[in-house]
Amino acid sequence: MRPIIDINNLSYSKEILIYDTRTNILLRILLLIGLAVAAIYFLNQNQSLAALVLLGIFLFQIPYLIKEIKRIDEIQFRINSKGIQYRNLILVSWSNIENERVITEYNDEKDISYYFIYYIIDSGQVMKFNLSNLSTDINELSLALTIHRNRYKKENDIV
Repeated sequence: MRPIIDINNLSYSKEILIYDTRTNILLRILLLIGLAVAAIYFLNQNQSLAALVLLGIFLFQIPYLIKEIKRIDEIQFRINSKGIQYRNLILVSWSNIENERVITEYNDEKDISYYFIYYIIDSGQVMKFNLSNLSTDINELSLALTIHRNRYKKENDIV
């Protein structure tokens, strides 16, 4: 089970692990089922060209589904009192991170995107990740960033 930050017992979570969302896999499975049903329908209607095209798309999508299923348990982010680690890259210490936050971008009236952003001081990189692809929400991530930044300060006697 993936760790959850318990607001009432902050000592419970030593780190938060963020994964890719499972929604993409579910949508891809539904797409494949729809393609298979449509191909069978067109085959029964003696429209073999349409059935062949749909079958080709179906077969083309299977490797992508298998790839996503294999990656389902890959950790995208590890956030703890030492810093932030993205995938298999080295952990970036809190002393080398600034301005970590979750931002909201409004593309138009109804299209809202949430991003996890932090700045790596040494390399001058701005890391920006869309939260719609991750298994966390803005509140949980904001709380985790605050808790683990404060734990880092407390462990290192930084005021």
